[in-house]
Amino acid sequence: MSSQFVDFNADGHLDFIAATYEGTVFLVAGSEDGWGQPQHLEDAKGRNIVISLYYDMEDNEYKNANRSPEGQKDSGDHCVSATVFDWDDDGDLDLLLGAYGGALYRQMNEGKPGAPAYTGVNIPVEADGEPFEMRGGLTAARLVDWNGDGLQDLVCGGFKGGVSLLLNVGQRGAPRFGAPTTLIKKSKQLAGPREGLYVDPVDYDGDGDLDLLVGGIALVPSKETALSDTEADNLDRWTKRLEGLEAQSDALYEQLKEESANLSKKEKRAALKEFQSGEAMQGLEEAIVRFQKKVGKLESPPARESGIWLYRRR
Repeated sequence: MSSQFVDFNADGHLDFIAATYEGTVFLVAGSEDGWGQPQHLEDAKGRNIVISLYYDMEDNEYKNANRSPEGQKDSGDHCVSATVFDWDDDGDLDLLLGAYGGALYRQMNEGKPGAPAYTGVNIPVEADGEPFEMRGGLTAARLVDWNGDGLQDLVCGGFKGGVSLLLNVGQRGAPRFGAPTTLIKKSKQLAGPREGLYVDPVDYDGDGDLDLLVGGIALVPSKETALSDTEADNLDRWTKRLEGLEAQSDALYEQLKEESANLSKKEKRAALKEFQSGEAMQGLEEAIVRFQKKVGKLESPPARESGIWLYRRR
């Protein structure tokens, strides 16, 4: 997920970096003969690069490797994206790792070009002095000088839609990011990019400013099926009931988010598990599923399709 072409090993050929959903990062080396086999990217101790949670393919189970800074609680985060960037301007490529839960981490490289030595320690990237978290999770970051001040800014997409900008208000070798602002709101149109957004800034039309290419998932309307008057009335009534139940569920999740604001990642997951297994939430979810089935039998559901959208900068 969220790949990058870059000369990682400093041999003059483009290589390919990508994080996968198992929680690790892969390198595919390029050469004049083509592409090599995917290899796990490792830290200086020979361990696979992860944030914390990862899937062990041999043991067929999720495992946890605490790679948080010493003295800090285990983040419990799961890596879903990777980008290389010379964070400290020392000539080698450091790592930016996007997390399933929406956070973004940096891992420093203490090696040299072509011979990386990653520390294995993941430091949260901050925005306006607080750990950054992309709403909706699955953070996928890109670096670009958005405002032309010579510093690399962050442009981030995420699973729930929308694109955020974090301007670099620091200096070369010591990035510091301001509060996130919204470049693209989550699309309210079925045919617009609604989920799983990956963004690449590029001057698409050659007019001197940066546009955005956004890959994601849209909902494409299906052909409507003719309904009797009774079916149409039922569909309208059940749809309103479903919308009410979903609004109630959203309000409860928002309340949980506020109440859990000061908890650690692990504590938040425990609170979420307890909340979801509670009798009230179980009953609400069962009602939502029941009405979803009722509505689904009468309406033609939209199909999920992937695509790429162009947003021109004005």
